[in-house]
Amino acid sequence: MKDCCKGGCIHTTEKSVVKKLINYLVYTILTLIIGGAFALQLFS
Repeated sequence: MKDCCKGGCIHTTEKSVVKKLINYLVYTILTLIIGGAFALQLFS
């Protein structure tokens, strides 16, 4: 029973870490795109 719980927890933690990294990447890319568009509007 304990082995199953340990294995399940490891898999869920790895998945949550991957999801967090993907979310951070998506938000960073969106922020860069929006910031770049805003800068182009200001300086052009």
